Amino acid sequence: MFRPSQSLLFRPMPALNKLKIHQPLPLNPRESQQLLNILTTSFRQHLDREHPPWKTNTVAVSSPQSSTTSRRRRKSEPAAHPTDQHLHSLLTNPLFSVLPGVKGNKTSAERMEMFDQAVAKGLMDIQYAYICLAGVKRDIIKSSVLDIRDGMKDCGAGLKVLKWLVSSGMANDNEFLKHNAFGELLMQFLVAEGLQEATWTWIKRALEGRPNIDRLEGPARLEARQDTIRPLMLLLKAETMGPVVSLDNAYICLSRAAGYFKSSSIVDMRPFLGPPGLFLAHRTIFNSHEPPSESSFESFLGLIPVISKDSDYYLAHLNVLHPARPTPDFAMDYLSKHMDSTSELPQGIDGISKVRQSRSRIQFCLDTAKLLLETERFGEAHWVMDLLRTNYPKQLGVKEENRQLEQARAEASSLELLERLSLA
Repeated sequence: MFRPSQSLLFRPMPALNKLKIHQPLPLNPRESQQLLNILTTSFRQHLDREHPPWKTNTVAVSSPQSSTTSRRRRKSEPAAHPTDQHLHSLLTNPLFSVLPGVKGNKTSAERMEMFDQAVAKGLMDIQYAYICLAGVKRDIIKSSVLDIRDGMKDCGAGLKVLKWLVSSGMANDNEFLKHNAFGELLMQFLVAEGLQEATWTWIKRALEGRPNIDRLEGPARLEARQDTIRPLMLLLKAETMGPVVSLDNAYICLSRAAGYFKSSSIVDMRPFLGPPGLFLAHRTIFNSHEPPSESSFESFLGLIPVISKDSDYYLAHLNVLHPARPTPDFAMDYLSKHMDSTSELPQGIDGISKVRQSRSRIQFCLDTAKLLLETERFGEAHWVMDLLRTNYPKQLGVKEENRQLEQARAEASSLELLERLSLA
């Protein structure tokens, strides 16, 4: 038996005349901006539910003071990445907190003094060097320093480890970088201390050895290619470490690396510049950062055709984010071609995993709509938001709203039918 809801039961019957299905009226600029804000907020809430950040059980969030301190030191907390999880597991391992024969907690200076003693005795190796650097960074994070990079710069641990690598002969090849956690942490210290130039010896050596990869096959070839990319990738990660940093140095690094491919074709360059370049593109699109200089950003845009076979997508999105001359024209061309209701979505975007495809396209549309509103192109902004509602209703929370509206319309229709029967 049909039972209407209380709100509909006591609503005056003439109100039913208002429930007419018709095309929505054009939105004015203020309503368009409000709709964009609602879609953006809904999308972000959906992402938070589907992909919550990685957290440990040891993090306390009870006091407002600790929350403030954590927010201020956000540069040191990119804890969603597997490398950071691995680093955290090592730092919290009690076997590494106190060395045999030493009582109490050690300061960074004491750790590096022990490092010097181990080097003098010939006992130093990559694993122990990593433990020392990890302990020093942990001490810096726990200290009162506001900028983690400043603390890493002042301690001078990167220079000490670099001198050991050179004097021991380990820096004569790139084998030590295969300890990925050590290489990533060492690169962070070297960048903080302004010693990036030393890393270009390793990058150049790796890239100059790429012709030998063609002689390999199967897994050996894939591993050799990863070894070739690793030094540059580690440097880019260190240059972009932190939630709000300048990406200028990272753009310049990628352009410098491209200079080692003189007279090489795009097909030859893409396997080696593609992964680092796509990493940098994702940092540009999804991470907060200071506005880069126009020249460095333009140099990065010039490498997009080399980096990805889907250069039209990346050029469209990056031109929306241009620091000096943002334009939505490339984005509108791409959306008209690939995301219009009369066309099929591309099967995939180069360099983006399947689970992130929807997120990337939604972010692309949101950034485009925002720029269109800022430039007072309201009709095109409304069209882009319609594309979002049509193609990604679930991610934007539109599907549930439509279901509730349909339920309300069904109840209203039933009440209208009952009213007609009672009058018959």
